[in-house]
Amino acid sequence: MPSSSLPQVALLWSQFAAYHVDRCEAVARRLSGRAEVIAVEVATTSITYAWAASGEVAGARKLTLFPGESWEAIAPLRRLWRQFRLLRRCRMVCLGVGYNEIDIILLAWLLRLWGVYVVVFSESKFDDMPRRVSRELGKALALAPYRAAVVGAGRHMAYFRFLGFRRRPVLPGYDGVGLARVLAQGGGVPAPEGTRHEQRHFIFVGRFVEKKNLLELIEGYGAYCATAGQRAHRLVLVGAGPEEAAMRMRIAALGIADKVDFPGFLGAEAVSRLLADALALTLVSTVEQWGLVVNEALALHLPVIVSSAVGARDALVRNGVNGYVIENGSIAGIAQAMAMMADEIHWRRLVAGSRELAWLGDSERLADAVELLFDPAASAAAARISEFKASIGWDDSRYAPGWSRRQM
Repeated sequence: MPSSSLPQVALLWSQFAAYHVDRCEAVARRLSGRAEVIAVEVATTSITYAWAASGEVAGARKLTLFPGESWEAIAPLRRLWRQFRLLRRCRMVCLGVGYNEIDIILLAWLLRLWGVYVVVFSESKFDDMPRRVSRELGKALALAPYRAAVVGAGRHMAYFRFLGFRRRPVLPGYDGVGLARVLAQGGGVPAPEGTRHEQRHFIFVGRFVEKKNLLELIEGYGAYCATAGQRAHRLVLVGAGPEEAAMRMRIAALGIADKVDFPGFLGAEAVSRLLADALALTLVSTVEQWGLVVNEALALHLPVIVSSAVGARDALVRNGVNGYVIENGSIAGIAQAMAMMADEIHWRRLVAGSRELAWLGDSERLADAVELLFDPAASAAAARISEFKASIGWDDSRYAPGWSRRQM
């Protein structure tokens, strides 16, 4: 454990899942010997996510502010007091709870007034929902105390420039997972090795809610099955939620119930094992700020079929290189993409594309961003961030002429 005499860097989220642990551990490794990293989760559970309670974070001091409680059940002022009392002595605090939460708005201002370098973590982008001028002005005010932002990729960076980060640093890399963890949980054998091509399945992983556009995915899969016949690869739908009954009805109506599996809600390890046997990931949401399951798919070198709404496609998907980007409403597009994946030679080319792009989705990219903010002289981290930006076609000068690392 690093010495307590070192400056403290804290990362805070409402609740930890496996990928939060990945990110905290990556930052702890990167800042080892230079800072004490404090991994802070506000509560053990939440209404939104049925994640198992998180464990220790290697290399960091892990703290749960309200053990055994649900985040939504804790009064904002209770959260604020506990958070501020812990974080006020830190040199840098990175906040991954929504910046629209009243306790987080107040916390950011209090920490800024206390002299703490406050960083916002976010995966918001402009096209997530209809935007109103008054609301966006309010967001800009709520974001005023933050000294920097670490976000997903291109659209997320552009949105934060729009929200007033003209000269404040906006860095990519927030939305990462531990690629090594996912690969190990999946058995350590990425595609195209392992399960034979003809035995692999299409897979969806997520909540069964309207924005995931699962009825359209099922329609596209039905159209694919109509042409592929007995050679059709199976579809595995991992998750649970209010749309399940409607999904099962649509599957029955299309006559494909014998080709679709519902394994239910699964933990991280079980998901990784199913991904290891998959042909391709499918995620055709109408709204999706990022979609971390895309990172997990690339950890196992899988191709992906995503909608244009998926934030991860900015960095992790190249159309025709490692998968396909489908317009919302294009059932034929889904079916055609699935048919292309069914060709093994073409599939292997897409697998190679995912292998080359996977590094952009690793939790080490968040460590790059945090390290550069902590130490602007960190040249290796700066070089990797520049490579990330180049890979997505990002040019800082279009948004903040004259910005440089000296301003951090």
